[in-house]
Amino acid sequence: MNVKEAIRARRSIRDFKSDKVKKEDLDLILEAARLAPSGTNLQPWRFIVVESDEMREKLKGCTLDFVGDAPVTIVCCVDYKALEEMNDRLKELQEVGALKGTALEKIDPSNYKGRKMSKEDIKRYLHLNLSIAIENMALQATELGLGSCWLMMFNEKKLSQLLNLDDNLEAVALLPIGYGSDNPAPRPRLSLDRIVIDRI
Repeated sequence: MNVKEAIRARRSIRDFKSDKVKKEDLDLILEAARLAPSGTNLQPWRFIVVESDEMREKLKGCTLDFVGDAPVTIVCCVDYKALEEMNDRLKELQEVGALKGTALEKIDPSNYKGRKMSKEDIKRYLHLNLSIAIENMALQATELGLGSCWLMMFNEKKLSQLLNLDDNLEAVALLPIGYGSDNPAPRPRLSLDRIVIDRI
């Protein structure tokens, strides 16, 4: 299955078989997240893999039941401490030549502060970067014949307490993964002429 086929085949699956997800498949899914692009190569994503029967049952107390019914759920978090490593990430990008021909190529990484951002800007920035990693996982799962459902419907406080998350970690989304019990039809999509505002 190529990328185009995975994009077309991906569905939000909410009914899973009880079959376990193979460790090697789960590792490939997590590797897809690890390889995702991010601003300044910050890689602010952190993941908690919920697989045990006990934790899956407890997860139901924080979100929709079908999430706990999935054989595995990846809790997708952002790490606000990742911002403290921006200078290191910039230096790494310079060392591999990724910034060649840009204003960042010759800047002193130890003095780099990035653009000034409000708390809201920082949250949006980190969430956006995590979103790319989540979509990578969803597409990799599809390529492996697995279903997933990216959702943000959960009680953040309960989930944080259940997982004993550090203050620097914020759970943003859940990604239940497993073999789907059905093969739903494609969801309706707006036509290109509705979403492409202009070509200039």
